[in-house]
Amino acid sequence: MQLRVSELTKRYGTQWALKGVSFTLDKPGVYGYLGPNGAGKSTTFKILTGYLRPTSGLVELGEWRLPTHKKAIQRQIGYLPEHNPLYLDMYVREYLLFRGQVYGLRGAKLRQRVEELIEQVGLTPEAHKLIGALSRGYRQRVGLAAALLHNPPLLILDEPTSGLDPNQVIEIRQLIRSLGTSHQIIFSSHILAEVQAIADHVLILHKGKLVLNAPLSEVEHHLNREEEYLVETAGEALNWSFLPEGATVEKIGVSLWCVRAPGGAEIRRSIYEASVQQKVPLLRLEKRQLPLEEVFRQLTQETVPTQA
Repeated sequence: MQLRVSELTKRYGTQWALKGVSFTLDKPGVYGYLGPNGAGKSTTFKILTGYLRPTSGLVELGEWRLPTHKKAIQRQIGYLPEHNPLYLDMYVREYLLFRGQVYGLRGAKLRQRVEELIEQVGLTPEAHKLIGALSRGYRQRVGLAAALLHNPPLLILDEPTSGLDPNQVIEIRQLIRSLGTSHQIIFSSHILAEVQAIADHVLILHKGKLVLNAPLSEVEHHLNREEEYLVETAGEALNWSFLPEGATVEKIGVSLWCVRAPGGAEIRRSIYEASVQQKVPLLRLEKRQLPLEEVFRQLTQETVPTQA
């Protein structure tokens, strides 16, 4: 089911929270939605789920459009907000049965679905407990199970690992990654290593504007920077005359070179073909990936005015 967001804006008085945000999710996968504090991430999620009306813009999910088909769209979405609202005086299984009834599930079908989700999200050893007695990690699992009860095609998760210990973070990441094979998942996080570990696609928001929308594997192509390659041979040096204009070569080991080329100049094939033609065996040919942290910093850093 395709989610289409077009020119979405939201204004609070004179302050703009969102300024013409547009993106499309059209296949299962995990989409990381990033931005500094106050960039507009939670505002976007509240609009997508129908809890907040935009100032202008269009949100469509499948054949439905907000706000005209608000209820129909909400039936297709599972939402885990940053501050996970739970009834702490209810038991885990009791709460999930209650939430399932809210979604219109009844009888044996509901009970079966609840037991499936308890196992899927790893709640089996805690299912008999009061929610108030659970750790934060298990409460997040309860919230995730509740969001999945009606088997929605789209999951919206706002800071799903916030406040969890390292083991819980790893477990929730693995769960999100597995769910991404069958669901569209868009989630926000302040932990860029987490996004790099589980996301297929990255969207970066800055001051209410979308400044990056790209597959994770291609984020560095959107920056004006040179690309680096590590080339190791079996002792002999290549004749580097085949490299494009602007490329440089630096020897950093006995038979290891760092080759720098202008951004967008994919030269691995050229290096391989040159090694074959020159009969110089390659032991290593590696493109050095730009960390997501650096991409994020370059796209969202503030320009500090110089002092007069």
